[in-house]
Amino acid sequence: MLLVAAGAAVCEPLQLSMTPLALAAAGLFVVALCDDGVHVFDRTNSREVQHIDYSHDDAYVRLTQRLPAAGDAGGSCICLATSSQVLRLEPIAIEQQVRELLKRKQFDQALDLIHNTQQAAQASDLGDATAIAADAADAAGGRAQWHHIALAQAGLLLLLECEFERGLQLLQDLPPFVWQPCQLFSMFPDIMAGWLPRVPVRSYWGLHGQQLPPLAELVIDTLELRAATATTPRQQRWRQGQQSKLQLQQEHEQSVTYITASKQQMANYNSTASSPDSRQQQHGKSSSSRGSATSFRALPSSYDADPSVVEALVQQGKTAVAAYLSAVRVQPSMSMLDGIDTLLLSLLCDVGDAAAVELLVEGPNAAAAAAAAATLRAAGRWHALALLLMNNRQPQRALDTWKSLAAGELVESASTTGTVAEAKGDAAAVAVAAAAAAMAAGPHRVSTQVLLSGGG
Repeated sequence: MLLVAAGAAVCEPLQLSMTPLALAAAGLFVVALCDDGVHVFDRTNSREVQHIDYSHDDAYVRLTQRLPAAGDAGGSCICLATSSQVLRLEPIAIEQQVRELLKRKQFDQALDLIHNTQQAAQASDLGDATAIAADAADAAGGRAQWHHIALAQAGLLLLLECEFERGLQLLQDLPPFVWQPCQLFSMFPDIMAGWLPRVPVRSYWGLHGQQLPPLAELVIDTLELRAATATTPRQQRWRQGQQSKLQLQQEHEQSVTYITASKQQMANYNSTASSPDSRQQQHGKSSSSRGSATSFRALPSSYDADPSVVEALVQQGKTAVAAYLSAVRVQPSMSMLDGIDTLLLSLLCDVGDAAAVELLVEGPNAAAAAAAAATLRAAGRWHALALLLMNNRQPQRALDTWKSLAAGELVESASTTGTVAEAKGDAAAVAVAAAAAAMAAGPHRVSTQVLLSGGG
């Protein structure tokens, strides 16, 4: 257990299977040397982040059951010593660690590392006027710090895993000079074709490719990859054997928390950090580009996804993106607000949220008028179309729409939310009441009696 000078525990106990021969701390890490090797722990949450095979043949260590260890006060290294050699462990840059964790889809560990590092930096900056001024200057000048890039990359990779809500929450917390909601337009090319040429392309660390693929393609590719990497226990054992054989040539690709100072000091060093299946992080038009560089099974030549599963995930993605756009559209410094509102309206119609559609079209919005009207007609949201027309100062067209809805010439699509749903599906009554309220606000050429009778 790790304690502060006063004796209070600072985190959960370290989980070790045996008594350590040595313990040392540096920076965010605690190193425990045991008979089965070196264990590296994240001191903020007591999670083991790396295991390094290390053995010794030292009589003093065997006799005393201890090994001298020391950590640099600045957190730059940890040294472990026997009578014949010194093992010097140096932490790799946090940014590189996070990048490697994201490559391996170890999102929880990557995000913990980002947030812990950010909190430690903020704590160290307290009272430091120079550091505070530098951070303010970066924000004012639109210069992204590394943790901004890391969070944007994590959010995009989570979207590619169909973890839509989690990924969008990360993106929502980013400043506009790092991420713009319009960068999601590539997921809906049929709707956003007119806006796509103007969308900024930001590659970040390039782990997600240049831009997100269309939503349906993203879902199918994810299901295909899951199917390809699902293994029986026998296949899993074979894969582990293959990974062991290839470990030496793959070692340069693996993420390690610590590296050694020299080969002489690490004659017995061999990192055993596993390299789980990971999607190759370039998502082009061809789904074959998403295979894993460390996967030992080829993707199936043809993959027939269950249409109901695909549709469920697509709807989940649309719902999550709609909720995200609803939250961010009112924030300042949004690029292409007309495109954001146009996409939002289309998504709300697709997921059948009539109440949210009505709220959007009745209030201030920047949706392209022609595209919005076409979307509402295609979705059968006639009451919302009339509200949009009224909001766009076209009262006669709005009243004509309500007249046709009251007469039964137009049929409102079913929904569990919205004004018609609240009226138990009586669209005619809703149309008459809405038209009457509109006419009460000013003189119009269609009388209430015409609406009530359904006459021309």
